[in-house]
Amino acid sequence: MCAPKLEPSVKKEVPTFAEWFKGSFWHEWVIGRKNKPSEVRSKNIIYDLHLEPRFGRMRLDEITTPVVARFRADLVAKKLGDKRINNILAVLSKLMKYAVDCEVIDKSPRIGMFKCERPEIVAWDFEQYARLLASAKVEGEEWYAAICLSGEAGLRVGEVKALRWREDVDMIARTITVNFQTRNKQTTTPKGRTRRTIPMTTRLHDALKRMSVIRDGLVVRNLDGSAKSDDQADKAIQRICRRAGLPARLFHTLRHSFGTHAALFGVNPWRLQAWLGHKRIDETMLYVHVAESASPRASRNRPRESARDRRSRSARARDAGSARQRRTDGSSWQWRGSGDCLVGRNRSDHRCLKRASGGTRTPTRLSAST
Repeated sequence: MCAPKLEPSVKKEVPTFAEWFKGSFWHEWVIGRKNKPSEVRSKNIIYDLHLEPRFGRMRLDEITTPVVARFRADLVAKKLGDKRINNILAVLSKLMKYAVDCEVIDKSPRIGMFKCERPEIVAWDFEQYARLLASAKVEGEEWYAAICLSGEAGLRVGEVKALRWREDVDMIARTITVNFQTRNKQTTTPKGRTRRTIPMTTRLHDALKRMSVIRDGLVVRNLDGSAKSDDQADKAIQRICRRAGLPARLFHTLRHSFGTHAALFGVNPWRLQAWLGHKRIDETMLYVHVAESASPRASRNRPRESARDRRSRSARARDAGSARQRRTDGSSWQWRGSGDCLVGRNRSDHRCLKRASGGTRTPTRLSAST
């Protein structure tokens, strides 16, 4: 018997990197998976600046592990940060793995990400925060309200710009609901696609109540009703910082201050996680660790919670948020709260912490990283 003839194998047509990125990967992965506008913009920038010049004309099967290793070494030689390099390599990794899933290539090269430590949380301490609020009042009621929304409720700057009176602000229940954020002139769901509701502090409620605007449309807006731009927000917070005699920082430092101060006052970490919109509790615990390092003796000497004090966390946390309210004479702090919330009086760069029920005083430094 004659042996059967083997059909000659047909070699697969492998697209170039540019063809695959602009074709199937972009349509099926980026658009098909509904990447947010910020993610789309980031991928475009990474492709234009780094990936296309290096891999654009190469076939996908020519991009091997040694090729990627040389590319990574060149990025290090350009003195890019580890996080930035990881962002670039992540786009490359997704593209190559999707090509494997679609059976365009047989295997994906090893990418080799860097292990990055989380950046240190930078927050304003109580005295700096008070100076910032005083400076914001001079800037105007809308920017004072914006500062309060970030510092008293932990909103990101994009969430502040997208906040609406009728849909998101409940002045009766005293709550803020975060439904959207605005970045690069585009309004989308918040980071992580997590909608959340935060109780107002007394200061935030008063700031919104005193705004001389029609309570319709955006809370913080231009005269024509349009949203503030990213550039407007950045320049406003820098002016406020300079007027207060503080280092120029962005709105996100206020969000860090909210998380750190709330943790310092003993807000339940899981409650704080819901308010901040974190997906993982370990992100929220960073604020707890900063608060513990800022006030270790106060945490150690704080008496245990009695059964009578185990009441609604929301109510207690709202009291704690109002606890940062500064007296109008500018000479002392009044941290109003109940249960195990703290009260104190200004003494140079220290604060006397005292349990509202009459616990012993413990002097401790409250300044976070600056």
